[in-house]
Amino acid sequence: MRVSKEVIPVLLPLVAVFAALFVPLFLPVKKELLSSWNFYAAALVFSVALWTLWFFRDPDIKVNASDAHILSPASGRVMSIEETDRGTKVVRIFMNVCSYHIQRAPYGGTVRKITYTHGSFINAAKSDAHIKNERNEVLFDTPRGVIAVTQIVGSIARRILCWKKEGDTVSQGEKFGMIKFGSQVDCEFPGSCQVLVKEGDGLDCARSVIAKWR
Repeated sequence: MRVSKEVIPVLLPLVAVFAALFVPLFLPVKKELLSSWNFYAAALVFSVALWTLWFFRDPDIKVNASDAHILSPASGRVMSIEETDRGTKVVRIFMNVCSYHIQRAPYGGTVRKITYTHGSFINAAKSDAHIKNERNEVLFDTPRGVIAVTQIVGSIARRILCWKKEGDTVSQGEKFGMIKFGSQVDCEFPGSCQVLVKEGDGLDCARSVIAKWR
């Protein structure tokens, strides 16, 4: 299984703690200095390390590319679908701690603007998380219209990564960022598009179609 390089700063401390707990069990030291809890604690840390590797998984994804469709920028569940006073539509996607947490471009185009907004860290599943929480909006200029993808932190997720800069060109389904641990991703597109998902639907990043141009 391939994992993202972003796992390194998270995994290294876990490896160090595991070594500190586990290695002494095999050294010629007085047994009374050690406890059976060393073994159980080491097993717990090892389990967390394995889960961390799985969380940062970065598998090869066969992008469901289509000029007629807007793809989901994230894996998760549709929280809500809204129409804004700007004449656009927004699909809000909740990602729990088990979701694939890398974001991909919903359509090919150019990164026009990236805007980072500092804020709170309330539960990403709350309806006002997209207003209150820390977030990063990536605005894509596409041949069919403007699409905005907003990466939003949650109560556990505390770091947003964006690997693109303004002026970069992206293809549909190309990786552009990641949110560490549970979070929310919003995808906003022109109101003329036809939404093809409903609240509660499960989505696969760069594979599920969320809207159709028209």
